[in-house]
Amino acid sequence: MTSSTARLPAASLTSRPRADGFTLIELILVMALLAIAASLAAPQMASFFRGRSLDQEARRMLSLTHYAQSRAVTEGFPMLLWIDPASGQYGLEIQSGFVSEDDRAVRYDADSTISLETIASSAPAPYEDDGVARESAQEGILFRPDGLVDPSSLSQVILRQGDQSAIVLQLMRNGLGFELTSPEEAASRQGQGGFVR
Repeated sequence: MTSSTARLPAASLTSRPRADGFTLIELILVMALLAIAASLAAPQMASFFRGRSLDQEARRMLSLTHYAQSRAVTEGFPMLLWIDPASGQYGLEIQSGFVSEDDRAVRYDADSTISLETIASSAPAPYEDDGVARESAQEGILFRPDGLVDPSSLSQVILRQGDQSAIVLQLMRNGLGFELTSPEEAASRQGQGGFVR
């Protein structure tokens, strides 16, 4: 059995330069182009992520209103979604005075770039007995045991991120729950006579 293998002359192997890799200059040019592209895209990416955290925080607060309404109906206690704009915290618990401790209470810290603003209702304080209003240590949204929003609850919570963007959590027109809107829509709705309660 014979095998024929062609051999290249030794001179031809050493005379061609190898083209397997990149030169140092080519790598530096690619890195410079990537750095320029990243510096141009960074501002847009930063605003994208800021907007995303605002949207995520607003949706979490809206979900908490649904959860509060559900707990109020199933457990038969008024549920308070409290909001503390000064510390940037909010949470959910059974309104004080009904149980000694709420094992299912939750507390959230808003993103550090987001500020919370509240718009109070002009209705009287909740559960007035003989003309004496029950004091509330924190402002918030109170869901009664029948699942309805108490008239003394906040009508709006504004989640603001810097000067550019904001989302408003506000009472729906029918007064049965909350929705997310733009600040412009919330302002126009208040100008049209407010909310149905």
